[in-house]
Amino acid sequence: MATIKRGRQFLGFNVAVIKFCMLWTNNFEEKYSAKRFLKDATMIFSLMPCALSIFADFMMQLYDGTESVTSIVENVIALICIIGMIYMVVCFARNRKNIHLLLVKINSFKKYGSFGEVLEVDEKANLFSKLFIFYGILGNFVYMLMPQLSIQKCQAKRNMQMINDDVPCGLVVRSRFPFKFDYSPMFEIVFVHPIYTCTVVTIVVLVLTMLLCGFLMHVIHQLGHLKKYIAALKDEHPQEKIYAKLAKCIKYHIQIIEYSQELANSFSSMLLFYITLTSIVLSVLCFEIIMVEAFEDSVRFALHLVGWLIILLSVCYYGQQLIDRSQNIADDVYSIKWVNQTVEIQKRIHMIILRSQTPLTLSAAGMGVVSLPAFLKVLSSAYSFFTLLLKFKP
Repeated sequence: MATIKRGRQFLGFNVAVIKFCMLWTNNFEEKYSAKRFLKDATMIFSLMPCALSIFADFMMQLYDGTESVTSIVENVIALICIIGMIYMVVCFARNRKNIHLLLVKINSFKKYGSFGEVLEVDEKANLFSKLFIFYGILGNFVYMLMPQLSIQKCQAKRNMQMINDDVPCGLVVRSRFPFKFDYSPMFEIVFVHPIYTCTVVTIVVLVLTMLLCGFLMHVIHQLGHLKKYIAALKDEHPQEKIYAKLAKCIKYHIQIIEYSQELANSFSSMLLFYITLTSIVLSVLCFEIIMVEAFEDSVRFALHLVGWLIILLSVCYYGQQLIDRSQNIADDVYSIKWVNQTVEIQKRIHMIILRSQTPLTLSAAGMGVVSLPAFLKVLSSAYSFFTLLLKFKP
């Protein structure tokens, strides 16, 4: 196998965080080994104690016929987030080598100039990721702190079922273990693991989402630079120069198209999470906000809701930008004074216009195109689930 040529490490902050999560590898030319599988599985298995205890509490509440719908919905939120993260990790692991190659191939756009602008876009993408990770960590801190602030309210309303089931107040999310843990220091030991789980889930979901957004920002920039390249042809007069530059535009356009297709294939299965489970998460979070009695709980669920909305909107916004920028190339080329040009130049212009008729898109595993209309569709589905949940309101 040919050695991969390495240049600048683009989206370096995202790569550093993924390395920290043990999901990255420095040797992408090796076959998938048992050692690599063990590293990928370590983080997933480390979440299982929390996930299984939440699932156990969820099933027991259904079996016992609990009167608290909010506690069941809280279990659902946690389980969906954990399952979604595991799904994203599996999708990333399957396409890890292709994603690494996409990072390396950004260097191949050097020959078309504007590499200084590419570096600026990369810095912007890294800053964007840092802000999101900061928001996620800060939101986690608040999310875990709020239950502690409402312990007295919880204890005052703690029913016999919670006492009999040994479910203490102050947990990030209700859990059920085969032993009592409503006393110190066992409570503190059990309390730490949901904090770890919540933090890992948040960081992994955010960093993989921002990695995708970073790729999209680079592709959108290249389309914008191609537009400037085409616009410069309007001032060219010798037909020989126009012919040569159009040939370069075609090569540039083809490279952007191929890169976008590879990007779409690498993230296609992961994108399925955003247009399916996300609508359920949004609906149950809205339900929790209006149903919980403690103000502290409303605040933490509202922060959680805002985070999910921003994540979904970011992916859909850049997906829409990809569609719009790729389609606008046809208008840019058509604006060239092609009527008085030679037949060969007209053919090249026609070739670019034809390729631009089909927009570049991100498809969520064939279930739909990621765009702003998809964002509205997810919100509509979330609202439908939300109204359904309201029927269970006591």
